[in-house]
Amino acid sequence: MILEAKKIPQYKEIKNLETISKKDGSGIVYEDLIGTWKFNSVWKKGSEEIDNISSSILQVLSAKLELKKINSQKKSADFRIKNSISFGMLSIIFCGHASLKGPRPLLPFFFENLIINFGSLTLVKKPIKKPEDKQMPFFSLIAISKENNWMCARGRGGGLAIWIKS
Repeated sequence: MILEAKKIPQYKEIKNLETISKKDGSGIVYEDLIGTWKFNSVWKKGSEEIDNISSSILQVLSAKLELKKINSQKKSADFRIKNSISFGMLSIIFCGHASLKGPRPLLPFFFENLIINFGSLTLVKKPIKKPEDKQMPFFSLIAISKENNWMCARGRGGGLAIWIKS
């Protein structure tokens, strides 16, 4: 599901939202993030143009980011995180943990397992070593539109991405 261009922020709007987020925080809270987010588009670090090749490939591969509560009894900002792509019956899934930190906020995460499925058959389930804290990947959350169901964030490598909540 690709939204109309007018409903998804363009680069300059995202940069403005990022400036506000750096200064005042994004206002994004734990409950806002829970759900399945389908990848929409990406900008490489330093570029003002959408990376059409990477964006198209990730759209064709149905790239998704899923965030679920770990423990509904506990008042924490921790999630189960899944990052996946699929092509036909083949799916590649990274599963792990994420947490929400700070007022901006950051979403540091790490993956514990790589799973490769063909339909309902698991071909590979391999553990992944947790990186050192200084090497931990993260998303710096910039903004969410509950009205238009999008979220934008900057990754550790400097790229910008937009996901659409499904």
